[in-house]
Amino acid sequence: MDKSAKTKIIAGLLAVFLLVTVISQFAIHSENGISTEVAIRYESEDALVFDGVFVRNEHTVRSDVDGVLRYEHADGSKLGKNSIIASVYSSAGDIQKKNKINALKSRIDSLNDAQSLAGTDSSQIEAFNKLISEKHSELIKAIYDGDYTAAGNIKYELLNLQSKRDMAKGKSTDLTPVINSLEQQAQNLEQNISSEPQSIYSEESGYFVSSADGYESELNLDDISSLTVSRITEIINTPSRSTNSGNVIGKLIDDYNWKLAAVIETEKAIVLEEDTYVTIYAGGSLVPIRVYIESMEKQDDGNTIVIFSSDVMNSLLTSKRTERFRVPLEAYNGIRISASAIHFDDDNNMGVFIKTGSQAEFRRINQIYSGEDFVIAEDTSGQLGYLALYDNIITEGKNLYDGKVL
Repeated sequence: MDKSAKTKIIAGLLAVFLLVTVISQFAIHSENGISTEVAIRYESEDALVFDGVFVRNEHTVRSDVDGVLRYEHADGSKLGKNSIIASVYSSAGDIQKKNKINALKSRIDSLNDAQSLAGTDSSQIEAFNKLISEKHSELIKAIYDGDYTAAGNIKYELLNLQSKRDMAKGKSTDLTPVINSLEQQAQNLEQNISSEPQSIYSEESGYFVSSADGYESELNLDDISSLTVSRITEIINTPSRSTNSGNVIGKLIDDYNWKLAAVIETEKAIVLEEDTYVTIYAGGSLVPIRVYIESMEKQDDGNTIVIFSSDVMNSLLTSKRTERFRVPLEAYNGIRISASAIHFDDDNNMGVFIKTGSQAEFRRINQIYSGEDFVIAEDTSGQLGYLALYDNIITEGKNLYDGKVL
């Protein structure tokens, strides 16, 4: 065989060897190709969520007085008979002046209160610091809950405490000049209001709300049992209708008792039990509401009409006709793991493979919750042979086994 032929044969063999090497390496890479996720702490709340319709004994309030209304009370406030519901001003500018006057008077009251501490020792400073800290927390919570009326009141309470602390520290000794200046400002604003406002009085007692939705005369506590699935759904889809009158200025709710009608899928409603109490949350609020499950009526369409009742009253519960609610069922706290990462060892122990260096290692888990595409496992950090926080979990990989080189 000549030299040229030998060269061709060797070149051919090298080409075949190179091709086999590339194919085998590709196959190994495909087999060992993995995806991972970091084990992190996760909190999940299993909850029943539904839309409900508020049912209360209420009626609209009307007034034929012309002008711009300034309501004297926050929604949900309890009014006695002949209480002033609103004042009617000739212009919006007069209302702005009145609001400014009220703000000045609140500040004056807080400064007068603080002035009474003039000449006292500093022994109360620590107590004021604590109260100020508590008021800060209350203010943040009120803002988070959307209760801006309460937030405004807390703001003045906070200013009052801060003024008192300054007096106790000796930073201020005489607030009289400041008080006199504020009183003069309030007096000037009073003189610039164009005319005396007219007052609108309540003819009976009740909880006042400055809006009406058109259902006041149709929904009441006595007739709640007649509500059907279609009627409840209709109200949820159209929570407010025209009142057909321009002189409606709000409504009065007769008392603090109210009910809630909801349509819940029967298979989901099984977590509820008639004649028991349960805690619900309205919208995004973190304020718990304790309600009584009055009745549960299964319907032929696979739904159940659930009637709740309560005597808890606040502005959120009075100002809306419908709301989304949630009933917390169980809270889970642990390590979140993708369902694709779950495996079982030879002893049928549930676990995952983690990537440590260039190897796969099996780690056991204690499952506490299973979702559609994930599970939550107990935080077993520090336990030998178990998954720990921040381990690198293998979510995708072929032919995994303990000790496999990746």
